[in-house]
Amino acid sequence: GKQFICSHSDGTLTMWNVRSPARPAQIITPHGKQPKDGKKPEPCKPILKVEYRTSRSGDPFIILSGGLSYDTAGRRPCLTVMHGKSIAVLEMDYPIVDFLTLCETPYPNDFQDPYAVVILLEKDLAVIDLEQIGYPIFENPYPMSIHESPVTCCEYFADCPAELIPALYSVGVRQKRQGYSKKEWPVSGGNWGLGAQSYAELIITGHADGSVKFWDASAITLQMLYKLKTAKIFEKCRNKDDKPNTDIVDEDPYAIQIISWHPESRILCVAGVSAHVMIYKFSKQEATSDISMIEVRLQYETNDIESPNGDPVQPLLTPGTSSTNSQPAIPQSHPSTSSSSSDGIRDNVPCLKVRSSSLKQSVGYQIELVVQLVWVNGEPPQQITSIAVNSAYELVVFGNCNGIAIVDYLQKTILLNLCTFELYGSNDPYQRQPKSPRKTRQPSGGLSDINEGSSTSEDRCKSPTSGSGSPYNSEDEQKM
Repeated sequence: GKQFICSHSDGTLTMWNVRSPARPAQIITPHGKQPKDGKKPEPCKPILKVEYRTSRSGDPFIILSGGLSYDTAGRRPCLTVMHGKSIAVLEMDYPIVDFLTLCETPYPNDFQDPYAVVILLEKDLAVIDLEQIGYPIFENPYPMSIHESPVTCCEYFADCPAELIPALYSVGVRQKRQGYSKKEWPVSGGNWGLGAQSYAELIITGHADGSVKFWDASAITLQMLYKLKTAKIFEKCRNKDDKPNTDIVDEDPYAIQIISWHPESRILCVAGVSAHVMIYKFSKQEATSDISMIEVRLQYETNDIESPNGDPVQPLLTPGTSSTNSQPAIPQSHPSTSSSSSDGIRDNVPCLKVRSSSLKQSVGYQIELVVQLVWVNGEPPQQITSIAVNSAYELVVFGNCNGIAIVDYLQKTILLNLCTFELYGSNDPYQRQPKSPRKTRQPSGGLSDINEGSSTSEDRCKSPTSGSGSPYNSEDEQKM
């Protein structure tokens, strides 16, 4: 013990020699700008903790948290590693609570040779490899927080097919991010517990950044199997002119709102807050293709303007076609152009822009179809409130407060597009009054009124086999 190091609130480090305690042997400002006129450097943020570790290679390691310059406003929390003349600043996702240097020997009077730094963050645990160039991070075998991006929806599935979890794990292993240390996790100790359930459990979470994560919940802790990024099928906003269409949400336009998943067919359907639906299919091969897209006008409005010949204009159903004679929509492989009136009102414009270039999709879930609701006469589309998938017929149905739509994601066409007024209003073409088949009527030249005739509503609601006058009852009585 010949010397020691201290950290200060002005962002400086002082090294003291035990034999010369009158003044510090060295003063270091790791992140302070050194003025040329020999004056003191500008003060920096306080250094909360520092560790000094010796090495057999010569230069010691000085590891500290804090001490950044005040002009770096908005910068994330950092850990600084000083080794010789090099200074590495490692940014963290969360504030640093504490850190600990892992050394080859626990004795301070020997060469310590640090090989890793364990950093305790507010919502995570990170380990830095000090023996590789660039100080890569170790891959964490057990994620500390499920809220890497805030969770916006969650679905639970039990008793899944036996081969499902291994299939998701096999494609998830290929998603390993680059930049991890090649060494194994250096922290050891403890035993993994076994789950009490004999069946497989799976949790799917949707997040604010548009990602969908599959978790194995069969064991004691959650283990992430596979991560799907849905935001990559859309073009990112590069300037302010691209942002007005996302007025439907204040922030996080790619956030996942609803998840519908079929474990047997592995069809995945998700709905986002920007009034969009995405259908994914599971594939074991990579693919590069264009993104198919369908735009839907799902809104109802009434025009009170009379036509030039004096006839009143029929109510305008903005889905485009009436429910009685709907026509399939032509799928688009690229975003449609924005259409707006002369006064600048947005119309037929989706909230998000789908990528116009081909998308290379890795093994796992690959996009099959994107369905987007569009603006109608300056009004943004309402968020989708419910979705359902029928994988046998390859149909997806979704709806909101304005109506409901059925899409064939194999043929990529709209089969049915009904607004709420058509479903529950008096103009419902499928509405039928209860009528007994026993009552026959003579055909008339026009549409007959259901209230005509002498039969009462009670008679019309009777079953055809009810009553003593039924021919079947009379025949049975004759046989007996």
